[in-house]
Amino acid sequence: MTRTRLLLAAACAATIGAVSVPGAAAEDLTLVFKSTGGKGAATATSYYSTEKMRTGDAENETIVEYGPAKIISIDHKKKEYSEITLAEMEAAMQQAAAKMEEASKQMEQQMANMPPAVREKMQQMMGGGTASVTVTKGGTRQVAGYSCQDYTLAMGETMTTELCATTALAFPVPKADFRKFSSFATSAGMMANNPMFKGMSKMADELKKIEGVTIAESTHFKMMGRSIDSSKEAVEIKKGPIPAAAFDVATIAKGFKKVDNPITKIK
Repeated sequence: MTRTRLLLAAACAATIGAVSVPGAAAEDLTLVFKSTGGKGAATATSYYSTEKMRTGDAENETIVEYGPAKIISIDHKKKEYSEITLAEMEAAMQQAAAKMEEASKQMEQQMANMPPAVREKMQQMMGGGTASVTVTKGGTRQVAGYSCQDYTLAMGETMTTELCATTALAFPVPKADFRKFSSFATSAGMMANNPMFKGMSKMADELKKIEGVTIAESTHFKMMGRSIDSSKEAVEIKKGPIPAAAFDVATIAKGFKKVDNPITKIK
């Protein structure tokens, strides 16, 4: 399993966990964003109900069904979609964690014979830059009629995200068996403890400083001499029941080909 796909799986775990933590009751939530990026301006809508959530953009979307603990990934560009359950993803993550543990031990043995300067550089590369992640609190402003708190999320010199989160909004509490999500989070934690993901635990702790629902963000990413800038900001926020059609995969992915989820193919 590649390190990048493992990170994506862990990120997915964090996203689901953030919505799935029991708390005060809240209405269904619909967020409409205007976004900008390398492909120009676009509009994206996110839906959160007690039974499902749907997020993404014009090219890729993800639907999470809390009851069956299932994740549907839709690729509008390729006209494909795939499904995977948390149990299947957890099994893949556990298998990957075991292999990564073996690989990290071999790497440590090889690094023991390296010059100190080279060894330090290798350790930094294995950490992926997450060891230097910081979250800094800024001022406040208004976005789509809601007061929000500014935060700066910096990941070394590679990525900086300016975001604004509001505590005036809350995600609806999912109707789900939280034991399934708890087990999944434990498997994600196994990956975070692996030396090859050094710093992920620190990143998770830093992200806890961000309170509320993010309604605006802009990101600057720099790597290998190239820079990528993107942003999105809520222009409409609605509370109340969401039409069933918003989560209907048969309608959203009509005519699309069903394929295996890439995570199930990773060895």
